[in-house]
Amino acid sequence: MVELAQIDMTDVSVTPVFKYIELENVPQSDIKGCEVRRSLEVVEIHTAGSRNSIPVFPVDAQWRRDGNRVITYAERWPEQYRAFKEGGPQEALGTPLEMLREHGIKPEHISLCRAHRIYSIEALHNLSHDGIKALGIHANTLRGAATQFMAGRDGFARVQAENEELRARLARLEGMVTPPVAEPPSHDPAPSDITTMGDGEIKDEIERLAGARPRGNPGRDTLERLLNEARSQA
Repeated sequence: MVELAQIDMTDVSVTPVFKYIELENVPQSDIKGCEVRRSLEVVEIHTAGSRNSIPVFPVDAQWRRDGNRVITYAERWPEQYRAFKEGGPQEALGTPLEMLREHGIKPEHISLCRAHRIYSIEALHNLSHDGIKALGIHANTLRGAATQFMAGRDGFARVQAENEELRARLARLEGMVTPPVAEPPSHDPAPSDITTMGDGEIKDEIERLAGARPRGNPGRDTLERLLNEARSQA
């Protein structure tokens, strides 16, 4: 018989298992004088740590209402229902318990959890008081491993979020800074040390700057003085 009890469901502690069950079609059996059976799609509701019987609902039964719209159990877990219809494995929500092996959890611990309908690390971490008691002497070991895993994952996620925020802030700051405009290269030759220049080079430089070469044959001191004057006036 299909049990139509209402239960409190949360994503981390409830695992749906879709399946077919065979039921007798009593009216047809009476008409034909023999047992007539029909297949029915149902979902079993596995609650982590629960010692109660497993409730079973037709997949098209009402899970809840959204205004005038009826939301069925198939719509409640569309991914698991799709996997069931396609013949694929139905995965529990959350992180597989096998990820706790690096925290000292053994295969027999994982089997114990599954025997008590605990299928994910999140479900183990958020286990109710009754669920913890159901694990007996292994409760502290299992809960401790789940706590370590969740703390490490939360810490990693926090660091990732902080890094993303820092990158976003850096991008905003870079957008506020106007890059300096490069000055066009000067085509004028860089001033040379007069002491390294010959008399002819000094005369050429004076002609370039002043527009005329020195007349006559002035001495070195005069040439250097004329070049300095030309440079100061250029």
